[in-house]
Amino acid sequence: MSNSLLLHILALAEQVEPDREAIWEWFFRTPISPYGRTAYELGTDDRGDIVIAFLERVLDEAGKIPTVDHSPYGVIPA
Repeated sequence: MSNSLLLHILALAEQVEPDREAIWEWFFRTPISPYGRTAYELGTDDRGDIVIAFLERVLDEAGKIPTVDHSPYGVIPA
């Protein structure tokens, strides 16, 4: 998994859950339905797009606008 992909996923995850310990727990240990794999596993299998889409959907359903762009360069300043 590239550093830019990891940073993108973690920046989105932080908008869903501000507790960094909870983010790491989710990232490494919580399977994403319906894939049955963690964000880490999907990312290392070049399926980070699934993780990003999942987090963007969670933010959308919560009525939040993601403050991370889709470029490989990272975070848009809030």
